[in-house]
Amino acid sequence: MFRKHYLCAPVIGICIGVLGCSASSPSNVSEVQGTVTVDGQPIPDALVTFKPRHSGKNSFGRTDTSGHYSLVYSTDLTGAEIGEHDVTISNKPFPGHAIPKVLIPTKFGKPGTLTANVAGGTSNEIDFAMNSKR
Repeated sequence: MFRKHYLCAPVIGICIGVLGCSASSPSNVSEVQGTVTVDGQPIPDALVTFKPRHSGKNSFGRTDTSGHYSLVYSTDLTGAEIGEHDVTISNKPFPGHAIPKVLIPTKFGKPGTLTANVAGGTSNEIDFAMNSKR
């Protein structure tokens, strides 16, 4: 009887170890990064939002001084859900903040103007080269 319990302990330990080591990121999320430009100029401090076309969770990113962004899915996970997204990009300043040198046209801050497809199993490089004239 003692031997059965003695043999079960390693099996239980292995099961707990396997469960505890499972991937922390869901299989429906992939890394997403890219660059935002308007008329060829990189846009710093722009908010980039990916909203899944199906029901799902939005992902967000903010551009750096070179216009580069990386999306965040949750506090401990980067990327966006795999599939089609409506994308909005805006650099409208908060009240009391300086107006950016180049403003992103307001049409790009409306859902449906920009779209993106996030592919699974890879890091997605999705750039947005916008034109202020159109």
